Amino acid sequence: MSTPVILEDLQAAFPGWCIWRSSAGRIWATRNGRRLSQRELDHGLSQTIDADDIAQLAEQLKEQEAGEQAL
Repeated sequence: MSTPVILEDLQAAFPGWCIWRSSAGRIWATRNGRRLSQRELDHGLSQTIDADDIAQLAEQLKEQEAGEQAL
């Protein structure tokens, strides 16, 4: 998958997440519809993540997906 360039692309690529830009300009994502278990949190998954830009957030979201698959 190529790196999404706009928020709508990022949202389409990661439908399990709610993605938005804060008033401070950071990009945030939080999981839709489920809370992580303590086991998932202990293995490095996050309920909510943030980044300076869309490309950084896309990388974090890819890492979260890889972590989920590893469990």
